[in-house]
Amino acid sequence: MMSHYAPPVQISRPDTLSKVWKISLIFGLLGIWGCRGPLQKVELEHAAMGTRFRIVSYHRDPQKVGRAALLAMEKIDRIEQACSDWNPDSEIRQLCRTAPSANPVSASGDLIEILSLAIEISRESAGAFDPTIGPLVRLWRRCQQAGRLPRPDELQRARRAMGIESIIIDVDAGTVQLLREGIGIDLGGIAKGYATDAALKVMEAQGIEHTLIDGGGDISLGVPPPGRGGWRLELEPNGIGGGSSSEGGIRVIFDDRGAVATSGDASRFVEIDGKRYSHILDPATGWGVPGPHAVTVHAAEGAIADALATAISVLEVEQAKSLLDSFPGSSALLFDPAGGPPRVLGEFPGMTNH
Repeated sequence: MMSHYAPPVQISRPDTLSKVWKISLIFGLLGIWGCRGPLQKVELEHAAMGTRFRIVSYHRDPQKVGRAALLAMEKIDRIEQACSDWNPDSEIRQLCRTAPSANPVSASGDLIEILSLAIEISRESAGAFDPTIGPLVRLWRRCQQAGRLPRPDELQRARRAMGIESIIIDVDAGTVQLLREGIGIDLGGIAKGYATDAALKVMEAQGIEHTLIDGGGDISLGVPPPGRGGWRLELEPNGIGGGSSSEGGIRVIFDDRGAVATSGDASRFVEIDGKRYSHILDPATGWGVPGPHAVTVHAAEGAIADALATAISVLEVEQAKSLLDSFPGSSALLFDPAGGPPRVLGEFPGMTNH
């Protein structure tokens, strides 16, 4: 999710796109291949954004799914090139190096769209989600490497470089202008959700509507496959997964389009002086959220679910409820680190406890 000061999972990339993805037919293998055969389940994987993206599609023509998936993976890679905070040559890193800028700078359509949405959610959340949190993220990375906590003066200096009011976007002209010196834009809390949305749109444009895109726990859901009762996911405090139910898990069946995202510190946290701090930072204080914790959000779009899960991680319950109300149809599960059933905010669809 947002503000990963721990390094991302390193996955070696194959030399060609044809080696990046793989197809595994695990449903209807005895059916007839081609457009007249039964629906077949096709799974594809792709390494990007420090995780593995997974496409699950139901279609009569697996070869058509494969061709569409290549286009979807290429789209994910373009988004990573636009938004990566780890790649010094990414579009967002190059943009930040222009600050403070006297003139607007041309930006790609993807970057314009994701920045615009990030700013909207930042305003709706009163800054609980803040795309300008980059200076704090880098400070915590340095302190983690040194095995110490940030000093108050360091936190104050990093927070002075923050503020969405210093980002000027002209959608019609396709430009962005950064007015504040030292500003650092970190889109880690929204980029994967945006990428799963974009990949799903590519698949649907190619006629593959029964598709689920999983970006390491950020999931965008297309039209559920017929005859299967909806998309079946397993929600756990440690994240989202598929497969059979595990003790303490919550099985959810989504019978419509939508998205779900989990924000938690099961695998990304730092422990200093015996205290655990999440990779999710509170923009208001500069401190990592005390852990362990996990939040799962259901929303209409993956980018919204991704960003709301990050924001709710630093909000009080009543503030979280108010934020969800700003995005109709959104809901959340707050997992108790001590165990037991989660607290439900809104009407989380298709949920049964185990």
